[in-house]
Amino acid sequence: MAFKLFPKTAKPAPSSAQVDAQAPSRGAGGKPTAREPMTVTRGGRPGDPDWIPQSSAIEVDENGGLGPSLENAALMFAHGNVTAATAALVHALDTADRNQPFVWMCLFDLYARADNRVAFDDLALRFVVQFERSAPSWDEMAPGGRHGASADAGQKAKSRSLLRGQLTDPHAPVLVALMAGARRKDAAAAQQRFDLDIGDLNGVDDTCGTLLAGALSALRRKGVVVGFRSLESTIRRLSVPLQSGNRNNRGQWYLVLELLQWASLTTQFEDRAVDFAVTFEISPPSAEPLTPLQRSVLSDAATSDAHADAAAALPDDRITLAGELKGSSDANLKLLDPDRVTTNPAIVDMRQVLRADFVCGGAIANAFTRLMAQAIDVHVVGASPIVQALLQLTGTPASVFARR
Repeated sequence: MAFKLFPKTAKPAPSSAQVDAQAPSRGAGGKPTAREPMTVTRGGRPGDPDWIPQSSAIEVDENGGLGPSLENAALMFAHGNVTAATAALVHALDTADRNQPFVWMCLFDLYARADNRVAFDDLALRFVVQFERSAPSWDEMAPGGRHGASADAGQKAKSRSLLRGQLTDPHAPVLVALMAGARRKDAAAAQQRFDLDIGDLNGVDDTCGTLLAGALSALRRKGVVVGFRSLESTIRRLSVPLQSGNRNNRGQWYLVLELLQWASLTTQFEDRAVDFAVTFEISPPSAEPLTPLQRSVLSDAATSDAHADAAAALPDDRITLAGELKGSSDANLKLLDPDRVTTNPAIVDMRQVLRADFVCGGAIANAFTRLMAQAIDVHVVGASPIVQALLQLTGTPASVFARR
């Protein structure tokens, strides 16, 4: 189902004078003359000369408008008052601004910076209900998930538990932890969170496969969130030795059927369930739906891998800004000098930017304007939502950002 989050308002038709003013000047013979360098304003649109196409899942207002709540939050963030910025965004969700995904993304960003996992997960559930699509994952939004903004920030990112090689030890720590979580019956049992890296898991014996599938099944039914890395590729790899009629690898059959449910691959699950029933002559596990919050993290692996691929694909001559950007003479600003830019477009990597104050944000916007005035396109990658909001507030066009 598609939603039009930002409906366009009707615009009056341009006058003839405006049309003439916008038409390219023509010299002798009616041929267009060379255009003067263009000054780019906020709010580029498809069809405008300054429009930069973006591939994206999260959309922002194409006019670059932030709304009063988000502007206030960005300003508080620029001054280092994260608590006030967070409060402004929480309040915005009780207003019409809750219809703007970008407001939610900025609040996700602030919760991740504060290492507030409980509030982040609660917001993720509300996001899924509001927009009927997946929320960003903790691993994506936490500082380490933005490719290590700093050594300290990187330490805050939650690491994934590894399951690798051939799993044959039923006392393996990760397996024991999952089984213990599955057995919990207290009020906080459903609030658990597990993050598993199964990208190098090559197989399981019957005992470990049955135990692991049982633990994951119990966690799934409790509504516990489990994030996976390389879920679908691991399913394909583990499925290779499983042939209908071959009774070997029974534990691995159970595990593959369970992982298919986590991946919401319904058709494949049904096909595998029939093969299982034919092979072992018993009823296969029944399919059960995931909760909205569980569904919202299914893209963790794909998102993380996509970010890693994007990072690897960035050119070596990109402009990398890092740390806390302060004042009009911050050393990072020298990198945006048109005389030092050697590529077009200029790729500005802001994955390592922790914060920018208002003055430096304005200086960055002015630097981008100078580059674009010389017909150098600017593409900003990796800016966290709240940093992007601050830069838009200080004059950077929304169109230069790679959308989330």
